[in-house]
Amino acid sequence: MTSFDSNQPVRLGIVGCGAITREAHLPVIIGDRRVEVTVLCDRDHRNATHAARAGGVEAEITTELAGLAGKVDAAIVAVPPRFHAPVAIQLMEMGIDVLCEKPLAITVADGQKMVEAARRTGRVLAVALMMRFFPHNRWLADLVEDGEIGEACEVIVEDGAPLDWPMASNSYFDRNATGGGVLFDTGVHLLDRVLWLFGDLTEIAYEDDAFGGFESNAKLTGTLQMGGRPVPARLEFSWSHRLRRSIRVVGERGTLEASTSDPRTLTLHRTTRRGPMEMQILCAKRWDGRSHYRAQLDDFIGAVRERRAPFVTGESALHALAVIEKAYARRTPMAQPWLARMGSSA
Repeated sequence: MTSFDSNQPVRLGIVGCGAITREAHLPVIIGDRRVEVTVLCDRDHRNATHAARAGGVEAEITTELAGLAGKVDAAIVAVPPRFHAPVAIQLMEMGIDVLCEKPLAITVADGQKMVEAARRTGRVLAVALMMRFFPHNRWLADLVEDGEIGEACEVIVEDGAPLDWPMASNSYFDRNATGGGVLFDTGVHLLDRVLWLFGDLTEIAYEDDAFGGFESNAKLTGTLQMGGRPVPARLEFSWSHRLRRSIRVVGERGTLEASTSDPRTLTLHRTTRRGPMEMQILCAKRWDGRSHYRAQLDDFIGAVRERRAPFVTGESALHALAVIEKAYARRTPMAQPWLARMGSSA
């Protein structure tokens, strides 16, 4: 389908009915008259049934992608990352527009195949990097560009908390299902925002605490080109302990901070002759924990109806994936002094 009557809802399928579908996608879809969930697909029939009941959705349930043929116009792909490329490509070849969960794929090569499939089939390929919809993003970039804090000296990104996501499977830790740990799963959101707002990251160095499994703590450093000047960047992520959870741009005359916890505001930190000053800049009057998911759905449905590019395209999502791929290739072990002490006491 390439055109819609204004009163005709987009028939939506969801492929993968785990935690992200139940906790994020379905709650913003329910009650939206522009959308009708017609098919729920999961290789485990119980997951799809549970999602339907939890969301109050009357949809056909299937364990096969073929079950979506002729019954949906668009689909959300929320399967484990290793299956993003084959599932999304098959859907697009079936004439179905796709909103794919992040990261786009587990390799740049797979991501490029997805982008090429979208071009070849004329389908929409949107990527669920939903933090791009945070209202303070453009304020941060504009204030930095306008010189509010003088020339930028450093970009510091921190995001960490004990992992407590209500998982529906063990795919987070299964090498047959995903491509990495905290950098790949959580870090991709913040890394994507930094690249989108400030440009490419070069001179990459990376360390993490993976010892045969996936990393729970990761540190990525590199250089951004901001205003034609090289600016050092440091990004740290954790699944084991709390970090500041923000993007900070440190300048000659102050610091701008965009908190992941409160996308409505920016904080300006300055030192004046009277001492430290902190100013809150309101970027949006209304925002709740699902506003970015609503904005993402609005954009995707708009792209499907209007046959336009989505806000987060497959091409743009490749940038963060490429940096992650380079980082993993250059991995060095993170210092863990307690291991040295254990070895010396043996």
